[in-house]
Amino acid sequence: MTAAGLCRGLDTLFAVPPEHRLDDVDRASARQLLGCDDHTLSTLLDRGLQASGEAGEERFDSRDLFNLALYSGTGATVPEQAFAYSLRWMRSSTEELLAPRASRFALRVACAADRCGPEPTSMLALPRPERLGGAVHDLTVEPAGGVTGPSGDTVVRTASELAITATVHTRGEQAELRSPELRAIAAEFAAMDLRWVKLPAALQDDVDLVTGHGVASCDSASRYLARRCVRAGFPAVTRIGWVVGMLDLVHAWVEVEDADGVTKVIDPVFALFSATVRGTNPLLRDPAVALRTNRLVPTGLSTGRAVAEHRCADRPAAARVTTKILPAPTRPEEGS
Repeated sequence: MTAAGLCRGLDTLFAVPPEHRLDDVDRASARQLLGCDDHTLSTLLDRGLQASGEAGEERFDSRDLFNLALYSGTGATVPEQAFAYSLRWMRSSTEELLAPRASRFALRVACAADRCGPEPTSMLALPRPERLGGAVHDLTVEPAGGVTGPSGDTVVRTASELAITATVHTRGEQAELRSPELRAIAAEFAAMDLRWVKLPAALQDDVDLVTGHGVASCDSASRYLARRCVRAGFPAVTRIGWVVGMLDLVHAWVEVEDADGVTKVIDPVFALFSATVRGTNPLLRDPAVALRTNRLVPTGLSTGRAVAEHRCADRPAAARVTTKILPAPTRPEEGS
């Protein structure tokens, strides 16, 4: 079953274009990620799975392998199991998705080089849950001093690493989309039957992939939907942030002003995710409802921006980013 599922998945795989490939996974690691044996991996290669290197020593792009595994339907691959675990909260009741939540938030960026270059600069985005009715308490920035970005949405330090911690209070909201046009746009997006996929950074914002190949990242889906809203006459922006329980995912969504003058969240990718999980709350897929879950931790940044950056010698440099969002010991309603 695993081999058949992987072969079916390969038939619909959007392969990373050659100019963006990074063959960073060897055969042994590929077999582990796909949950298959060496014969099945060779079969996938014969059927067109992209790789570089000599026969028997091939290397693969980890994003190709992740996307192939995620939509294989086998249930045996690492990505499928990780998503099933990370998205189990989608089965929660509406009350649970809206209830106040308190989390201990920690974000850190450090130079990825063994030795940081001259004049290092590190930047981190601040959590801004107050944008969605929440609050931040006990915010700490290390090292202290330095500057805050012009909008108060980022902190910058002349340092090889930078860390922020805070207690973050979030809450959900369920709102009806009043405008028939907005409901139609949301329904149209849902009917496109897109697949969320891991993409190279250079393609994250590529809206053409949505319409041309039927695949989307959080960023490209949100840009596409925001563009449709603006063209229909509704002020809309994209927003990025984090999701409690999905620490390796910087999420993106749309904030749009409805016909009643109220700004509401439309989360296009969570609607796509929910279709892959059995027993999810149906409101996550309802185009008439703007459901903002209590798991969103927003920044003040839009798509195309980064939540963490590092520079050496005034040039962009590779960075190690660590995110931790854990239940806080305080009660969610305190100070929220």
